[in-house]
Amino acid sequence: MDSCPPFEEFFRPFLDICNMGEANVRDSAVKIADHFGMTDKAKLETTKGGNQPKYINRTYWTASYFRKAGLVETSRRGYVKITKSGIDFLKSHKGKITKSDLRSFSNFADFESGQQGKKNTKIDTVVLNEHALTPHDKIYKALDEIEGELSEILLEQLQNSSPSFFESVVLDLFLKMGYGGGEQQSGEVLGGVGDEGVDGLINQDALGLERIYIQAKRYQADKTISAEAMRGFAGALSMKQATKGLFVTTSSFTKGALTAAEKVQQRIVLIDGKRLLQLMIDYEVGCSVQKMVSIKKINEDYFES
Repeated sequence: MDSCPPFEEFFRPFLDICNMGEANVRDSAVKIADHFGMTDKAKLETTKGGNQPKYINRTYWTASYFRKAGLVETSRRGYVKITKSGIDFLKSHKGKITKSDLRSFSNFADFESGQQGKKNTKIDTVVLNEHALTPHDKIYKALDEIEGELSEILLEQLQNSSPSFFESVVLDLFLKMGYGGGEQQSGEVLGGVGDEGVDGLINQDALGLERIYIQAKRYQADKTISAEAMRGFAGALSMKQATKGLFVTTSSFTKGALTAAEKVQQRIVLIDGKRLLQLMIDYEVGCSVQKMVSIKKINEDYFES
């Protein structure tokens, strides 16, 4: 085969590979290329941006779509394994797998319609909305999809990292946002034994007269930040005679924690997992620009007489 197969052609062989045991996504791309008998020329075919071979890019997106549908799940960094839902699907479904098949799974339908987390999304509505989109709508929808996948990968990387690395990521983010004048020497990781309830600090001035203290909790989604943890952080700020604090987590805050943050004397800004990931994307922490795309429109003034 002298060209890369269409995207949906990757679905069946990838799930078959996962059904044989834990699968490395990149290695699976090579196996799929061999399955189709792709020539060296086909393997050199790149995405439009020219940054990645098509067959590897399509394998990674296949893994992403299957994760959204619940057919596979991440087992460790770079690896996925088939779920019970995926095994049952393979038993009942023979032949080619398409996006229409994936839409039968509510999580994938919600994801595709841009309404993740909402209940009772109609599959027919998803299809109709797709036909109703303008070319510009499709571009922005695709960008949302790409950022959504990037957020998931960033979260996966953070949750697989050490607590100390997560603390350094948080510090890098705030420095990139301009805190401490953006100077690396303005920030310091304090986490570890004897950290006295804070994980990092940023000096807002050269002499360190004004400091912002940081608490960073690398939690799974089901472990939320409680009111007790918030009051503990406020107590740590009091011991430091600090008036400002940033509490960052990969999970979320309970209502009690939100209330506690409002009632304490210090000004504490809360950043949950969703906001953290968006800030990392916006300020390019742990990610980078792959390609800049400019969208042109007609210049009416040029053609006026």
